Amino acid sequence: MKFKKTKEIAETIQAIVSIIAIIVGGVWTYKLFIKGREHYPHANIEQKVSHISLPNDTNLLRVEIGLTNTGTSRLILKKSLIRIQQILPLPPCTQHNICAVNQINSLIEETERKEDRFSWHLLYERSKTYEKQLDIEPSEKDVLDFEFVIPSNVEVVRIYSYFRNEKKTTGKDEVGWKLSTYYDFRKTDNEEVK
Repeated sequence: MKFKKTKEIAETIQAIVSIIAIIVGGVWTYKLFIKGREHYPHANIEQKVSHISLPNDTNLLRVEIGLTNTGTSRLILKKSLIRIQQILPLPPCTQHNICAVNQINSLIEETERKEDRFSWHLLYERSKTYEKQLDIEPSEKDVLDFEFVIPSNVEVVRIYSYFRNEKKTTGKDEVGWKLSTYYDFRKTDNEEVK
């Protein structure tokens, strides 16, 4: 009889411990994977920019982009976009487009701004869809190189990089990682200006 009662108490304790373990596991899973969004990839983008002078009044601009997977799931990339925009000298505006010069001039008189960025003159836009997707494992890094030929009269450019997040992009709602830096061709130490 005593053995039967002890067995019942042990089974009850075991059931309570199992219920507590299931609850703790559920809370942990929710915090880690749902709230912490661990099932989505996380990326860090770095740009290293340099240039060399070429003949015919041109510069070869090299943009090295480092992509580091800082998450715990695979980072799959199929599409990227790189833009090179002229900052200096300020290009003249045409009558039919919005341009940075007009935006800057309007800010001299206005204190409230509607746009987050100026509409700098686009020199190049390189949209790339990778035949073989980039696959970066957690804690690993991949490096991509892009080259552009820039007229030597261009002094400062803005370099914008964008990589689409394949796991979060649905339909027309495109999501991804982006970074922009400024690069001054007049600097002799070839450092980009952030």
